[in-house]
Amino acid sequence: MLNGFWLLFAWVWPLLLAGPALARRLWWLSPLGALPALLIAFALPVDTRVELPWLLLGTHLGLDTTGRIFLIFTAMLWLAAGIFAASQRWRALAADEDDRRAARFNAFFLLAMGGNFWLILGLDLASFYVGFAIMGLASYILVIHDGTRAALRAGKVYLIMALLGEVLLFAALAMIAAETGTTAPNPQQLAVLSDLAIALALLGLGVKAGIFPLHLWLPLAHPAAPIAASAVLSGTMIEVALLGWLRFLPVGELALPHWGTALILLGLFTLFFGLVLGLMQRDLKVILAYSSISKMGFLLVLLGLTLLQPALAPLGVTAIALYAAHHGLVKGGLFLGVGLRKHAEAMRQPLILGGLGFLALAMAGAPLTTGAVAKDATKPLLAGLPPTWLWLGLALTLSTIVTTALMARLLWLAKGTRAHPLAGEGAAEIAWALLLQTIIILPFALAEPKTLLANGLPVALGLGLVAAAVWLARRGQQPLAQLVGRVPPGDLLEWLVPIYRLMQLLGALLWFHWQALVSRIGAWASQAVSQRFTRPPGDPERELRAWPVAGALWLAVGAVLLFSLLGGPAEFGPVRQPMAASHPLAATKATESNPEPRPLAMRPIEEETTGVIPADPWKTQQPAPPAAPSPSANHSDGDSRAHKIAGADAANQPVASDSAVPAEASPLQCQDNALFIFTQADDPGTFIELTQCVADEAGGLRALAEPETSNRLVLVLQRNLQWLGYAPGSTDGMIGPATRDAIRAFEQANGLRSTGGISFRLLHAMNAEIARRQPISEP
Repeated sequence: MLNGFWLLFAWVWPLLLAGPALARRLWWLSPLGALPALLIAFALPVDTRVELPWLLLGTHLGLDTTGRIFLIFTAMLWLAAGIFAASQRWRALAADEDDRRAARFNAFFLLAMGGNFWLILGLDLASFYVGFAIMGLASYILVIHDGTRAALRAGKVYLIMALLGEVLLFAALAMIAAETGTTAPNPQQLAVLSDLAIALALLGLGVKAGIFPLHLWLPLAHPAAPIAASAVLSGTMIEVALLGWLRFLPVGELALPHWGTALILLGLFTLFFGLVLGLMQRDLKVILAYSSISKMGFLLVLLGLTLLQPALAPLGVTAIALYAAHHGLVKGGLFLGVGLRKHAEAMRQPLILGGLGFLALAMAGAPLTTGAVAKDATKPLLAGLPPTWLWLGLALTLSTIVTTALMARLLWLAKGTRAHPLAGEGAAEIAWALLLQTIIILPFALAEPKTLLANGLPVALGLGLVAAAVWLARRGQQPLAQLVGRVPPGDLLEWLVPIYRLMQLLGALLWFHWQALVSRIGAWASQAVSQRFTRPPGDPERELRAWPVAGALWLAVGAVLLFSLLGGPAEFGPVRQPMAASHPLAATKATESNPEPRPLAMRPIEEETTGVIPADPWKTQQPAPPAAPSPSANHSDGDSRAHKIAGADAANQPVASDSAVPAEASPLQCQDNALFIFTQADDPGTFIELTQCVADEAGGLRALAEPETSNRLVLVLQRNLQWLGYAPGSTDGMIGPATRDAIRAFEQANGLRSTGGISFRLLHAMNAEIARRQPISEP
């Protein structure tokens, strides 16, 4: 129970701090939000889980192996970025400036942090989506923090893309819940997903991941947002797309060759697209943004390889998680280092440049870095491919060479950046130094020595290419220099601006002509009405015989006749025969109005000697079944309570042959105001009242073969199946494959026809079996 509390506290804590963070004296709160999550990431054992049925649709929190890796690097980066955010606000307070904007930034920074932790720890669909939405919407405030025109434009693009992604993701998660029958699907249940659900999941999370062509917000948001926001945007938030794909796609359950091939090709294009356009940029943060697009393309290639080879899924998931951790820490360190390069004191600038150089080599995958370890973990996925995929390894090697060149350009621009020192950067410098030290130590702590020396040749070739470019530049030959700056940040968005303006012009023209048309129609109608009511009245009969009036009346009468023929009352479902006049209940019901079906009710039974259920304040009080007699009592005094629960006369009075439902579909005869009681085995004081008989058109009663299905009914059914020794899967009130299999097993064990559905015959048999296994003591 205590472990479950920590899983809840890890993401609730930063949400609780968001309000107090607005206070001036609590400017230091932002880094504290990440401490509980970082603590449980190391302290809690793997596979710690807790269920919270009262939260959302039934929240499942847990810490699996993949979630632990994501939580560790995410919490570390949020902690470092939180120190940067606190330092920024402290500078505003020290300068006696208006800190309302900085206070707002810190509050929404904590909200985004809480949403990020929630979706990592949430194992169900609803938790993932709500955490994803909180993180995404709160990040909008982080992007527009500076309030400049560029920031507002970037925020507008970000918000549009974020809402688009959330709509697609919501549709995907709704389809997953419908197709698997649960909000917390396991990998086996995900094997039934349709192509449409997979496509929606890839598109919805592809916006956050920055996959081409859904990457438009990344190159605009990163340069506009403050350093702390850019670090978590690129280091943690875009990584959650990978976690969503690993959890809610059928990874490892079956081979998906078409989807795997498509993701490999799209990932390769995104990989090289980000590298080439990054080389054309002049802004450090824009270069890092295109580098993030490139790395997400590489991770998409790894996901495609995993979908192609389900047997290698464990290795593929581990490789994706390790590379995501490497990219998140290193990319966050690069963003924070770029911020320090601009504002640190002059005496610390050489150390900062040295740290940026190490992080750039790690991003390229140089030996003795986390990049080399992460790249080495991907080799089994490439080794398992057939010879026809040999070109893929060559393409990825080429991407390493170009990545090295891109990082070299980043360092070149960082070296030429003019610093503007600001006071109060000491805490931020310490945080960055600790993060850098962690990145340096990690490969030696986790990997084998031979792994540390991997990937050396491609990086060496990239450095050689950079040396050749420097040599040509010193000789005055820069053949590619004219390409720099030719593609603005936002690339496709900028190229689509002329088309957007043309569409605006066309829209304005269409609106003008529409207004003119409406004005003409209004003038014509006004003139016609004026002429009609100002001229003297004529012969009414002649007016009616005029063709426009007569034709309109003819069409109206024809439409009414057609509707009366085709629009009569329709009855859906199987046709039911009316109750015969000789039926004993027909006479008693002939003088009554048709009763409405009773709604489902669920309430505890109070065991009283009178055997009467306490009245529901919302319903008319109904007498409960009488208490079971003692063994010495006359049998005519009544049946046992177990017999009453199972339904009176279940075995000795079959339904009449002229009833709408066959006898085998409903073991009871319909009685006046009779309600079927379905009990919960592990809590006999809880039951559900179900309407089994409803009035027919002849005034009699007809029996229903199946009850009205609800989440409460399914939940009680699942608990009863579990109590009886069957395996219904998750007890979440949703019918999934596991629940249907358990129903079939129960039906076969009790001699019923195996359907896997919920019928009154099934509920009668289950009540009887529960009463048999758990006899009720006599009063």
